[in-house]
Amino acid sequence: MVRLADLGDPAATWQYAERYLGGGTRSYSRFAADSDLAAEHHPQHGATRFRVPTFWVDPPRAGILTGLPSPLPALYRDGQRLLLPVHPGALALPAVAADLAGCPPGPPVEVVPSANARTVFVERLGAQPVPPHFLKLHYPRRLSRFTRRLRRPVIALQLWVAGELARIGAPVLPEVAGGVVGTDPTHAWGFLVRGARVPGGDRWPLTVPLFALYGRDLRAPADPTLLEQLVGHTGEEPLGWLASRLLRPMITLWVEALLRTGCAIELHGQNTLLCLSSDLRATRVGYRDCAVYVDPAIRAGLGLGPELPPRNVIGRDLDQPRERVLSLVYDSFLGHHTLAYLARLARRAFGVDPAALHAHARKLFAEAVAAHRGPPGLLPPTVWYYDDRLHPDGGWTLVDTGAPPRWR
Repeated sequence: MVRLADLGDPAATWQYAERYLGGGTRSYSRFAADSDLAAEHHPQHGATRFRVPTFWVDPPRAGILTGLPSPLPALYRDGQRLLLPVHPGALALPAVAADLAGCPPGPPVEVVPSANARTVFVERLGAQPVPPHFLKLHYPRRLSRFTRRLRRPVIALQLWVAGELARIGAPVLPEVAGGVVGTDPTHAWGFLVRGARVPGGDRWPLTVPLFALYGRDLRAPADPTLLEQLVGHTGEEPLGWLASRLLRPMITLWVEALLRTGCAIELHGQNTLLCLSSDLRATRVGYRDCAVYVDPAIRAGLGLGPELPPRNVIGRDLDQPRERVLSLVYDSFLGHHTLAYLARLARRAFGVDPAALHAHARKLFAEAVAAHRGPPGLLPPTVWYYDDRLHPDGGWTLVDTGAPPRWR
């Protein structure tokens, strides 16, 4: 269980929060809790740790993509050879095994699963401890709504977006490199290396995913939520704590990232991080996972030049109007999938009227858009979300829910 008085090792706290503080948080769609994952690799049901096999891949079958400066990529290369980690659940698929035919095995990676399941905390490479970091792995099986392939264009997208967010000083876990196997630039697949510390994070050594604030502890379901404990610890008024510690940084970060880089980051409960000081009184909101949509019109208006990532560009490979995509990301991911859970808990635990949180959010959103001179009609008058079915090709479409937005 996680009690504030017991918090100590930052890595252990983060790992526990990822695995066990998500009770009741996967109810935002009927596909949210779906998992085509073997029990031994499941965050809640599996062992504390498991081993990810690796393979040495030589050129020209191997490709290495680099992004932000970091010593971490050196762990996964030996000259031009690539050390390719492969999720055990993916290795069982014939197409993956065929791509690795003839590749000698490398040292296994000892990992702890995160809530994302195919993103893992890395602790050891072979017998050696390594600097803390994450691997995001190719997993061509379904988790929630989508099959989680990780192909070269998406790896390149994530490294590009990470560079753009770092350029404006956004508090993002740095995605620093990726490796791929295969010579087809569209279908080559691989992994992504992500740092484990938000830049400047020495002041906030403890990190948890945001869902851990409002999720039930699966191992101690009668315990108070982390949000209740934190608010009680600080002695602050609950509405003020929520407005200043969560609503303001989340909404301003979303707007700033969009209107300064064109990147529509996905601040849902899993990708949003809460970083805490050692005394649990200072907080910072961070972000992870740069597989997001990019608006070239905003970038053109900023004079940022013609360079764009190979995937997820609105109006190029993404055939959806900008305002609908932004409603999906803001109204649904940030609002319905995250802030609505916080609002329900705040009403139950503290008697906070959700309407008061909605009012704060609308004011913060309007102020942030005005500060960055956002264009009119940035988001539509109603909320857009995925249609309520699975598409056999892994595609998706958006539908107008008809609901008015509550958080802007």
